[in-house]
Amino acid sequence: MTENLIREIKRVDIRIDPAELERCFRQRLLSKNEVLLDFHSVCRHYYFVDSGALRVFFLEDGEEYTAWFAFENYFFTELESYTNGTASRYRIVATEDTELLQIPKTDMEFLLSRYDWWKEFLLYTQQQIILKLTGVVRSFQTQSAEERYDALFTHPDYIQRTKQKDLSSLMGITRYSLSRLRKKRR
Repeated sequence: MTENLIREIKRVDIRIDPAELERCFRQRLLSKNEVLLDFHSVCRHYYFVDSGALRVFFLEDGEEYTAWFAFENYFFTELESYTNGTASRYRIVATEDTELLQIPKTDMEFLLSRYDWWKEFLLYTQQQIILKLTGVVRSFQTQSAEERYDALFTHPDYIQRTKQKDLSSLMGITRYSLSRLRKKRR
């Protein structure tokens, strides 16, 4: 059940205890369009995407804004809600049939208190997320919409597995602008 997660941890060159991971993580299957976390719910798990894809979005003045997508081998949570125990401002929805591994906060805290290898892995994943986010901020500050769209081709999942309206929302442009960029690129 946890083979992909173990492979991802080993990629970081960390020695692990697979039996502890098997004990702490539970499999969760989501159908396309099924909600993993809804607005105003408290997030009590970390998730690892074994297969499939999820969209994380929020509402502002009745309009949906895509915050990010989670594809295979992505380890994440809705951090503000999870950390503070507060109602989430986000909804997380499967955009295709998805298989997750989830770990409740109590088991996460157990692993963190007991195993340095888990601390190392969590630190590594958080650093990677921060690096990606700073890259996104930098691209919004220094690149045109066309340059940001071209950069997405280094991550084909975004182009091939997301709806145009969700992708345009993620990029901060209108669907019309994205359609124009797609035609121009062809």
